[in-house]
Amino acid sequence: MIFLIESNAISYCPICGESLIYRDSCERGMLLEGRERRRFLIRRLKCSKCGKLHRELPDFLAPFKQYATEIISGVLDGIVQPEDEDSVDHPCEKTMSCWHHWLMADQLRIDGYLKSIGYCLLGFSEELLNSGMSLLTELRSSIPEWLETILRFIYNSGGFLVSV
Repeated sequence: MIFLIESNAISYCPICGESLIYRDSCERGMLLEGRERRRFLIRRLKCSKCGKLHRELPDFLAPFKQYATEIISGVLDGIVQPEDEDSVDHPCEKTMSCWHHWLMADQLRIDGYLKSIGYCLLGFSEELLNSGMSLLTELRSSIPEWLETILRFIYNSGGFLVSV
């Protein structure tokens, strides 16, 4: 079974800000607990100005990751660990380790994006920009959907995270 994912919202290019036009769709797989695999039909949109292609991902899919964001954030938050008896159906220990390295490697980049977006769009003060405060740490401790939130902010504003 393939699930169709589409949005009625008008999408804009994170590179140049022009409107995106539907081009075609492609399949995207996602692993769930119990190694269950779901397939989704994701829309690919093309920028009417710069010609870049963008995939319209729902919040539960992370760019360049096979597992649902809920599972990834569970591992990163220490809720799911390799030695847990009930984590047999979860990602292998190596995958979990890679996710931890991925977050550590991108921590400064994520904080930079969050501060920049907060300053430009939300009116955060320059004092916050220059502080050593980690917005990533604040988000992680305050909302359960922290990973979905930061990925949406970063990728929708034209940013990216480095894969490990």
